[in-house]
Amino acid sequence: MRIVIYGGEAAEAGFYEEVCRKLGTEHQIPVELKVYLSSDALLFDLQNPEFRKRLDVIFFNLTEQNIEVPHEMRDVGYHGLIVLVGGAEMILPYEQLFDTEAYNFVQKNDLKRFISVFLSAAKTVAKNNEEKLSLSYGGEIRQIDIGEIQYFEVQQHTLVVHYGKGESFTFVSSLAKMEQHLKGRKFMRASRFYLISVNAVHKLSFNNALMLSGANVPVGRKFYAEIKKAMDQKVI
Repeated sequence: MRIVIYGGEAAEAGFYEEVCRKLGTEHQIPVELKVYLSSDALLFDLQNPEFRKRLDVIFFNLTEQNIEVPHEMRDVGYHGLIVLVGGAEMILPYEQLFDTEAYNFVQKNDLKRFISVFLSAAKTVAKNNEEKLSLSYGGEIRQIDIGEIQYFEVQQHTLVVHYGKGESFTFVSSLAKMEQHLKGRKFMRASRFYLISVNAVHKLSFNNALMLSGANVPVGRKFYAEIKKAMDQKVI
């Protein structure tokens, strides 16, 4: 779980950093941590899409002076969890931050609640990550929602994943590995060179699958029957 701890005095941030590391060790949760004492530095790093995609949770020390920063974090494209930590006087302002979709609020000095929220966040992150495919190539990391994937295509010694509305990403792997990794998620071979999502097939013929994205994927004759069967089951 990749965590940012923001704000407060250095000693306070260090305390929460130590608590997170200890909880990670006790509950066998891999933890990566980074501490920020400046909102400008945090917002600057959040403008990096690769940093945003790799970040799971921000524990944010909420004060009257930085109450707009959670909005700014969302505005720059951060979609991960935000846990707000503050004094009792910040409970009402927290309720007014509903549009930032803050995951939770922890009152300062309530260590028991902090631990409970940390473990709850860890479960949410683990569940979210199960629905994503993390790929990397040439120093770029891409996290793709499995539900958005249309198909995989072999191109020379690499694979290309096609997803969303015409987006694609090239990475090094094999169809066999991807087929095994996505086992049970309705991905099926269409040919030696294509692995398709049955859920993303709009129309199927003996030699072609028209995907929801509008792409046409060739279908080998020996693969047609199994794909057709899976599609019929989906309709039922």
